[in-house]
Amino acid sequence: MEATEAHVPFTKAERIQQLGDMDKKIVSLLRSTGQAIQCLGGTATDADPKQQFKQNMEDFMSTLRHVNVGIRRQIWGLEEAGIISLSKKEVATREEGGEVQASNARTGLLEPDGNGKIGGLDVGWLNSRNNKVERDMEADLWKEAEEILGKLIAHQQQVSDAEANDKDKVSSKPAEP
Repeated sequence: MEATEAHVPFTKAERIQQLGDMDKKIVSLLRSTGQAIQCLGGTATDADPKQQFKQNMEDFMSTLRHVNVGIRRQIWGLEEAGIISLSKKEVATREEGGEVQASNARTGLLEPDGNGKIGGLDVGWLNSRNNKVERDMEADLWKEAEEILGKLIAHQQQVSDAEANDKDKVSSKPAEP
């Protein structure tokens, strides 16, 4: 018999791929939920609505189990790599504006406190530093402004065309004696 191989942890690329797959599964959770609700909405289809609902809920539960297992594996991988610790060991940290100042900040463990902070890092504070939402909203506003401007230009063009047609009709009428 061959000796069993030692446990080889996943690479960063493999972890990122796994997270991407979980992201897609979470989207399919929303799709299954939407389809299940749509079945209950009473839209006329060839299939039995109860059977469709049952199938959609089975898909939902199956995908939810896969996502749950995947997230647990990611958490265990983070703990195994020493990035987080799920134990109740205390790490001496001092928080200043969301930044961690610790005696062993480089080697210290990041522990969730159950209130949105991990190792003294306030997740809300970190998320507020991300401008993705702001950029997306700005893009939406620019798109909406472009649509409004396009409608305004089209309306102005119609008004000027109508005025030109009215002038042509008036000038083409013969003078009455």
